[in-house]
Amino acid sequence: MLEKIGQSMELGHTDYGPHWFRRYAAFWGPVEQFVYLDARQITLGNIEVFFDALNVGFDIVYADAALNQVYEAGELRNEFLRAGGARGFISNAWASRRGVFDIEQLVTLSREVAINRRQLNARNTDQAFINYCCDAQRLKMARLADVMGDLCQSGWARNTGRIYRDGSGLARLWDHGGLDHRKKVLLVHWAGLPFELSGPKGNLLMKYTNLGKRQVAIQLLYEIRRKPIKMLRSRRTANNLFNRVKQWILHGKA
Repeated sequence: MLEKIGQSMELGHTDYGPHWFRRYAAFWGPVEQFVYLDARQITLGNIEVFFDALNVGFDIVYADAALNQVYEAGELRNEFLRAGGARGFISNAWASRRGVFDIEQLVTLSREVAINRRQLNARNTDQAFINYCCDAQRLKMARLADVMGDLCQSGWARNTGRIYRDGSGLARLWDHGGLDHRKKVLLVHWAGLPFELSGPKGNLLMKYTNLGKRQVAIQLLYEIRRKPIKMLRSRRTANNLFNRVKQWILHGKA
C-alpha cells in the first residue's frame, strides 16, 4: 500500500521513487521510538540526541530542512506557514515514534496530496508527502539543532567549513565567521549530490567507506573521466536534452 501511495505521486522523474515510501511502515513497527537515516550520509556523533530531543515533547525531530525541496511557492505553502508549519524538513534524517500515523491515515492523506500535487516538489515525492502529512495533522515538529543547541544547523556536504575533531574527540565545524563555527557536526549528508570521492567532503568518504588504495584509484579515475559530461550537463539546454533522452529510455517517451 505504501508503494501504491508513492506511485500515485510520481510525475515521471524516477522509476524507483515509490520504494522510498517503505520507510513509513516504521510508524506502526515494533519499536516505540525510531530514527530514520538513509544511506547517503555519514554519522560523526551519537544519534541518541534524536531521542533526547523527541522526548522534550515533539512528534517529529529532523536534522535538516530545505523548504523549496518540499513545497512550491503558492497558497498551500502559505497556508501551512501561517499555521506555524511548513518546516520543509529533509526526509533523510529524522526521528519519531510509533503511532504518530497509521496506514489508514496515510491513505486518507494521500488523497489530499493528489488534489494539491502541483503545489508540492515534483521530484522529491516521499519528502513532500511526509511533510504534507505532518503539516496537515498539525504535528509538533522541531529541528534537532534548535532543541539541543551546540549543533550545526545543517549537515549538507556542500556547506562551507572544515570538519575537525576537538580534544574530546567530538566532530566540530571550523567555519570562522559562520553561524555554526565550532559547533558539533552530527552527520554529513549528500542530498541531491553525487556520492563522489572527488566531490564535496570527499575526504570523509575516503576515510569512512573502507575503500582500499586500488579501489580509491579506480573510483577517482572513473569520476575524472565523467567530469566533461557533468560540465556539459550543467548547461541548461544540454541538461534538458539529457533528461528527455533518459525519460525515453526509461519510459519510451520524451
